Amino acid sequence: MADPTEGHVSKGRAPGTTEGTATVVETLAGHSTSRGGRPGASTVLDEPSAKIVAFEFAEGDELHEHAAHHPVLIEVRRGRAELVVPDRTIDLRPGMVLHLTALLRHSVRALEPTTLTVTMLLPQR
Repeated sequence: MADPTEGHVSKGRAPGTTEGTATVVETLAGHSTSRGGRPGASTVLDEPSAKIVAFEFAEGDELHEHAAHHPVLIEVRRGRAELVVPDRTIDLRPGMVLHLTALLRHSVRALEPTTLTVTMLLPQR
């Protein structure tokens, strides 16, 4: 079986660096609350290479169609939601991770109380 990290990870003692940052986010839930039909949102990590925003949806809350400037990873922490992209509707459930390319139009509607995290993959500066 092929190594999924091949070409993406430096291995051994010499590669890599001892300079850098390890940032810990203790919890992703409970940073915000629903805003009456729209989810609450809060930034839980803001670094040069990635930004993580936690969304708290009440049942029925919606994010109307929009597009992110950067590729994103959407992780479902709890609950259930529908995410609509141009060619289909995706039923989001806990444990799922979804990748969207930059500028892909999408919308989200919570089918029950839901926590999602969105990780924006920012270009290296």
